[in-house]
Amino acid sequence: MGALVVRDHALLLVQRGPGTCALPGAWNLPAGYCEADESPSMTAVRETQEETGLQVRVGRLAGAYYFDDDPRGNGILLVYEATPVGGSLHVDGEEGAQAEFFRPGNLPEPLCGGGHDQAIRVWEGRVLDRWRPDSEMRYCPHCGHPVEEREAYGRVRPVCPACGYVHFRSPKLGVSILVEQEGRVLLVRRAVEPGLGKWSLPSGFMEWDEAPEVAAVRECAEETGLVVDDLKLVTVDHYADDYRGPGMNLTYRAHVAGGSLRPDDDAAAVRFFAPEGLPDPEEVAFYSHRRLLASWQGERLSGDK
Repeated sequence: MGALVVRDHALLLVQRGPGTCALPGAWNLPAGYCEADESPSMTAVRETQEETGLQVRVGRLAGAYYFDDDPRGNGILLVYEATPVGGSLHVDGEEGAQAEFFRPGNLPEPLCGGGHDQAIRVWEGRVLDRWRPDSEMRYCPHCGHPVEEREAYGRVRPVCPACGYVHFRSPKLGVSILVEQEGRVLLVRRAVEPGLGKWSLPSGFMEWDEAPEVAAVRECAEETGLVVDDLKLVTVDHYADDYRGPGMNLTYRAHVAGGSLRPDDDAAAVRFFAPEGLPDPEEVAFYSHRRLLASWQGERLSGDK
């Protein structure tokens, strides 16, 4: 059982020590064999702490990888997504030589067999795909033929050479809500990337069949438990600093109409901030939110409403 431990878009790998019985010097995921009385996911938690000193919380099963290149025999490596929640990074001197976080495109060599190299390369490919806007368009949605990058209508686009379908890339459409109550503004601490652990306005993407105002009300309720009304459009921003791709974001000013304050969905915490007590700008996840909060703070401190 292995763990895909990711922090700030980097993957935790352990170099096998010279005393290991197989593949010394190679890099692998924190991993090991199941004990008779533990579940596979708990094995991933235990092995990660024993090998790296980090305590992790496991998520979904990321993959199962058959291997036949281990001198100890063939097998299947189960790999779970995991997030660090405590501990300090160090290696087990008996099995590991060193442990480090590596970003995609800068992985160490050699990678260990036994399914580890497969799992690591799949993770790297998925992350790099997310950093390339619309890289998921590899096959024509009409005939299934692989698309090619060709010039069409004045710029290079994915084009199907079989049926002629042209894929027009579209920006993502998001909404944010500036919720005010008693002179304070509502912020959420993000529990997911991008901006994991930082503060932002309640935000999210529009569903394909939603009006932007409906999306804003929905996202605020999902993340904070509050129902808002009296929405007024404040800004329309274009952004290009999100690894999921560029897009447009509409920010609305709103007031609380009901509900009870609680973090949910992808929010780790939620609270109201007075203008003189806002988080430092580097603790705010997005540039457009930093700019908007600075403007709001200036208005409040100067007495403007």
